[in-house]
Amino acid sequence: MIVSDVHNFASRLSREMEKIQRERQLHIEKLSSGVKVEKSTDDAGALSNKIKQASEIKRLRGVSQSLQNALSYTQVQTGALNNVNRIYDRMSQLATMSMDISKSDSDRENYDKEFQELREHVLKIDIEQFNGQDLFRNTKYAVINTGSINWTDARAHAAAASAADSENDHYMATVTSSDEQAEIDRQLGGAANNTALWLGGSDQTNEGDWRWVEGPEGLENGGLGRQFWQGKGIGARGYPINGAYDNWNDPAEPNDSGNEDALQILSTDGEWNDLSLTNTGPTGYLRESDPNNLRAYDDASGGFFELAKISFKRFLPSTTIDLTSMANAKDALSRIMEAQEDVIDKIALTGSNESRLNSEISAMAKSLTNREKSISRLEDVDMAITATRLARAEIKIQSKTAIFAQANKLFNQRNYVDELLS
Repeated sequence: MIVSDVHNFASRLSREMEKIQRERQLHIEKLSSGVKVEKSTDDAGALSNKIKQASEIKRLRGVSQSLQNALSYTQVQTGALNNVNRIYDRMSQLATMSMDISKSDSDRENYDKEFQELREHVLKIDIEQFNGQDLFRNTKYAVINTGSINWTDARAHAAAASAADSENDHYMATVTSSDEQAEIDRQLGGAANNTALWLGGSDQTNEGDWRWVEGPEGLENGGLGRQFWQGKGIGARGYPINGAYDNWNDPAEPNDSGNEDALQILSTDGEWNDLSLTNTGPTGYLRESDPNNLRAYDDASGGFFELAKISFKRFLPSTTIDLTSMANAKDALSRIMEAQEDVIDKIALTGSNESRLNSEISAMAKSLTNREKSISRLEDVDMAITATRLARAEIKIQSKTAIFAQANKLFNQRNYVDELLS
């Protein structure tokens, strides 16, 4: 009976010792790592929250880096525009000097050389990029070769391309000025000479009422589009509306021969003609693409705000502007001042973009700091409490060891007495 009691007592004491040893080891591990929750057995709910918070912090850091990149992009834009503004300052100064009655034509020719070099430099700035992204998001033109296609199907083709592209708005081109035609020539360089292509103009709704029905112009007048021509050819008393640009290939055009309600361009640097909507002679269309505003993502869930696209007024190589005479210099000065006002407006716009980005970056930094504090509170061990618990476990171990030793001594004495009595 005595031996059985000893074994039971020793077994129970041993189990308690093992439990205390496990607690002691756990406290030692927490003190050494400094982390409260490391595995699901510590606290399943807290561990799940910790993992979610850590993932959110990683995403927020990615968003913060994206905002920093957007800020750098905008700052480079501002620097480039300031450079253009300084160039226009010098160009206007040269124009003013050329208007001096004491200057000779030879002097003006020398001024004009510098003037034209400065203009070319502005055009180089206009096509600069930042990490593969255009600094100035100008309208792009392209020849879309579809094979034989009618005007209605070409329009649907452009709309489908636009719907599939989140970065650009595509549509059949609307050529509204000689400068725009010059820009098309500059970009495409006669890419489709002698090839008929569709344009985004039509008089389908009202015969002789020619309108641009695609792109931003197509949204004007309640969706009817911007009118640019009324009637048939010049001989038939047709005329441009409010001095609108036109480029008909013949004074008799548009002639509406065979119910011709659609507009085509005979080549990318050519003239216009009217054709039937169902004519499949053209092998594609001239596409105009307006870049959408850039998106700056400002949260980890895909939220964003838009940065207005920036482009500025510049003078293409085909633009007639020079300082070779006093009259030309006066005209150049007026146009340079107009262009400079546009550049100043765009500098203000990039400044607004910078201000918004700085505000978003500041808010993102605060959010990151708060989340890092939150996960730190979740992770960090309360060192004082854990050290106290470790000390308590150590005391328990020591006391259990002492009790076991004392009990063992008592049981040995009792067994000795029992043996003498027996």
